Amino acid sequence: MKGSLVQSVEYIVVGGGVVGTATAWNLARRGAEVTLLEASELACGASGGPGRRGVRAGGRDLRELPLACRAQELWPELDTLLGAPTGYRRNGLLSLYDVEIAGVSGWQSLSARAQAQRAAGVPCDIVDRERLDEMQPGIANDVRFALYTPNDGTVDHPATTRAFAKAAVELGASILEHTGVAKVAPSGGGSVMLHLTTGDSLRATRGVIIAANRSTPRILGDSVGLTLPMWEKATQITFVAAPPGFVLNHQLGHSRRSLSVKMTDEGCVMLSGGRPGSWDPVTGVGTTDPDVLRTSLADLAATVPALAGAEVLAVDNSRADTSTIDLIPVIDTVPGLASVFVGTGWSGHGFALAPAVAEALTTWALDGERPDSLRPFTFDRLGVARQN
Repeated sequence: MKGSLVQSVEYIVVGGGVVGTATAWNLARRGAEVTLLEASELACGASGGPGRRGVRAGGRDLRELPLACRAQELWPELDTLLGAPTGYRRNGLLSLYDVEIAGVSGWQSLSARAQAQRAAGVPCDIVDRERLDEMQPGIANDVRFALYTPNDGTVDHPATTRAFAKAAVELGASILEHTGVAKVAPSGGGSVMLHLTTGDSLRATRGVIIAANRSTPRILGDSVGLTLPMWEKATQITFVAAPPGFVLNHQLGHSRRSLSVKMTDEGCVMLSGGRPGSWDPVTGVGTTDPDVLRTSLADLAATVPALAGAEVLAVDNSRADTSTIDLIPVIDTVPGLASVFVGTGWSGHGFALAPAVAEALTTWALDGERPDSLRPFTFDRLGVARQN
């Protein structure tokens, strides 16, 4: 595109993360004409970065379980469907429970939690201490039970994002990097005009899917006066050396600690769980927080004593996500722009849902009816209103 020339395409996807690239692939797979716009480079945000990303259904908000269940069906097929490796491995998640505490995080909630997950189609088992020692030796003695979700796994997240993009292009989609969106506006006849940061314009004749994560609030505020009640945070990730002989058979989580433990492809231990480091939303730069590091290492040592004092290899706080007050995403159409769809507010745990979200968004955009799996994720629940 040059000068102020206006070009048209059926569908435009904004954002080159996993949801954007997966949606572009799904649209192209169903025969739609699609262009994806990325302001920087593919997988430059929360869909990139070091380590491995958990793809879990265990421990989710009940409203996410239908998407999580469908995603569990899709993940094992993606390498074949995309013709490129995602690095997906299904090794199961053990969520550990020690003391009983108020609310839904204690071990007495396990039967109810297991029942809800099974009803949604997510297999899981309650594991007692004897079986836990067999499944994962070395867990701290105060852990009494675990909830095991066998179909959970991990994935190489930048590789997955790029695999979706490559497959979309092979089906005829266009991808334009370093092409940001300044505003969207109605353009008559149900079409939507996108004014780009390059000074060009591009018209979507059938629909726009905004999956730009951090940029979404700015685009909607500048375009239609919507204020999204979301904030940015960058989860701090730590990599430690595994002691000789240490083996992690499954992913580990903890019911009352912000703790997620995985093994990387290089054989080191990756520690995350949601604690954010310092993040500047204006500059888009994160800095590691030493207090978060100390707390995370203490939680790790208390949960897996064999990792106490493990050598810290690296700490990363370079990728931010957006969060909502109820910690589930927004997947909806923009008020007043029925052909503009939004997926944002992933709250640090949206990557696992991406194949199912993209599939459902594609169905909605092409067929015109919101899938049942997307009905909980509306703007309305957050009190979104137009600015004067």
